[in-house]
Amino acid sequence: MRPRDRCTDVGRRGPRTRVPRTVRDAAERRLRTCGQVVWLNRNLWRRLTVVAKPFFVSSKRWRAASALAVIVTLLLALNALNVANSYIGRNFMSAISLRDHEQFQKYGALFLAVFASSTAVAVAEQFVQDRLALSWRDWLTRHLLGRYLAGRTFDRIRDRKDIDNPDQRIAEDVRTFTSTLLSFVVMTVNGMLTTMAFAGVLWSISPVLLFTATLYAATGSLLTVALGYRLVALDDQQLRKEADLRHGIIHLREHGRVRSARADENVARVIFGRVRRVVRNSRAIISVSRNLGFFTSGYNYLVPLLPVLIVAPRYLRSEIELGVVTQSAMAFAQLLGAFSIVVAQFQSIASFAAVVHRIGSLLEAMETGPGSEDDRDAEQLELPGVVA
Repeated sequence: MRPRDRCTDVGRRGPRTRVPRTVRDAAERRLRTCGQVVWLNRNLWRRLTVVAKPFFVSSKRWRAASALAVIVTLLLALNALNVANSYIGRNFMSAISLRDHEQFQKYGALFLAVFASSTAVAVAEQFVQDRLALSWRDWLTRHLLGRYLAGRTFDRIRDRKDIDNPDQRIAEDVRTFTSTLLSFVVMTVNGMLTTMAFAGVLWSISPVLLFTATLYAATGSLLTVALGYRLVALDDQQLRKEADLRHGIIHLREHGRVRSARADENVARVIFGRVRRVVRNSRAIISVSRNLGFFTSGYNYLVPLLPVLIVAPRYLRSEIELGVVTQSAMAFAQLLGAFSIVVAQFQSIASFAAVVHRIGSLLEAMETGPGSEDDRDAEQLELPGVVA
């Protein structure tokens, strides 16, 4: 029997057991280590590649490549519209400050046209992204189910204590993996395009704006990781504990009729114990999220203020028009949003790292031991009726 994953039992203890401070400190250190292991080590990136790559080398690869090309094209169009919108908004606000009625009407109409175009492009991009994520989930679910059923692999998985709830990993974690990874990829590509589009705008207004945005985003990302790294291990534990609770309730429903009253009391005690573990871990997540929220909320509140503080003195000296101030605020927010993906999405990244760990370890378990030869051909199995 294989040993359990060290990260699985962090913080677990039996009912009504007083844990010495030294043991609690050791558990806390192990939790911190597990969070760093899941987040930083090469194993995470290797598992990410193992899970993600097969779809893009399968028979669906050309359809996936076409969808990605459409997404990138729409992102280019959206960023072009955003840059145009910054200049239109600049002239619009300048027309208001100068009380120029003709320019006000002209740029107001252009504002509406750009907003309508941006909405259409953004909705189209999200539609293509969602359809690609659904196609990927369909393929990956069938791929994992094929391996799970071939050569009675499910019997081997059931006997392994380090692979809990494979049903949840195949049904729910796959959905989270495909949609979240694709979303991260799109955000990263969009961030690169936004950086190229708005770096020049900020530089033309004031080089200090560009340097400030870069330094602010880098500092914010480092502090976010320092404050929230424990979420990685906690989210991994939460997935396990929630799945254990759900499994216990389903088991009670399916086998309750054949149990004695004493057995029912024992099962109820186990289920309520799992509820307590779910709540305890949830409280830890809430506490870490609270500390992280104090920082990220303040970080986001300063974003609209910083560019105004830098550019407003030039306006007060009549060196620039009012529209330049509003344009600098918009461009600064766009660029900082591109730089601050870690700050904005850290909790999602932490949850995603746990999902990668769970699906990757399931695939590794399918590849080891008897039946692995059958597993390699599992994707050829026909599995009708699998709902993606």
